[in-house]
Amino acid sequence: MTLCFDAESLEGHVSNQDGLNAMRECFAAEARGKTRLPHRIDTPSGHGFLRVMPAVFDDVMGLKIMTLVEGVGNRYMVLLYQVDTGALLAMFDADELTRIRTAATTVLAGTQMCATPPAEIGLIGTGFEAVGHLRMLAHVWPLRTVHAYSPNAERRERFAAQMSAELKIEVKAVATSRAALAGKPCVVLATKAKLAVVDGNDFAPGAVVLSIGSTRLDLRELDDRTLARAAVVVVDDTGAVLAESADIADNVKNANLAREHLLPLAALIDGTPLPKIAGARDLLVFKSVGTALQDLAMARAVYRDPALRARGHDIGNLLTLKGFANKKMTVTA
Repeated sequence: MTLCFDAESLEGHVSNQDGLNAMRECFAAEARGKTRLPHRIDTPSGHGFLRVMPAVFDDVMGLKIMTLVEGVGNRYMVLLYQVDTGALLAMFDADELTRIRTAATTVLAGTQMCATPPAEIGLIGTGFEAVGHLRMLAHVWPLRTVHAYSPNAERRERFAAQMSAELKIEVKAVATSRAALAGKPCVVLATKAKLAVVDGNDFAPGAVVLSIGSTRLDLRELDDRTLARAAVVVVDDTGAVLAESADIADNVKNANLAREHLLPLAALIDGTPLPKIAGARDLLVFKSVGTALQDLAMARAVYRDPALRARGHDIGNLLTLKGFANKKMTVTA
């Protein structure tokens, strides 16, 4: 039996806590050596690309398939298989899974990096990811005030009004990125910008910077001044970040940042301490590009939850098993 989860069956039904629990399991499994994550494959399509992201996560395996068409948008799909049988357990429209796992990974890093849960933060970006992240952050932190900036004044004002009403906290639209950064103990960057959206000189000393944009080499979110101030860059996956984040890759290449500054989130959760802030390197930075392990962890969590699993559509045995012959083959000269 294979279950199919479309967008309607998932949206609004997978909770923030479901996402946090799944990401804790994901990075704990990685720390135990129970995961496999090869490089993702990007194939240019002429007007975008096709991306295939395989992984093995404990007792499940599978892949995420993503399409991007410039001027049209993205589509996401996750296939979940059982390791010991190879059976296709479920297929997912991965839009909601992606939103929740991305925010949950950021929050998991933030809780490890912030010595005290902040009541006030800055936010750059007011789109899809910003909404998901603010909801997740408000779920785990005692937020009272958020200073939100995007270049579009109408959009940031609308975002501030909607999120204030939904979350019952004060979300203020501010006119500059500097106003969102100045004096804040934590700042979240959630953009699709092609050029850096912050000036590294504007961060408060000791600030935690959670950056989840710049997931392709043609995008950029952090400037060189920010990374020159980084005492550490916590990453969801070192290889993926070096291959796919222009922010980090360029700064390692030009020696503004050393590979030794990169710390995997799994290691941090497993007990590796953050470095002490000293001198000019006074920022703690998180950079995420997302991995198929995170997607599989979310897919497995949905599949194993009785209430969520019941929302899937049974499409029968979609794949035919081609079994091996019982008799050993005899090879003769």
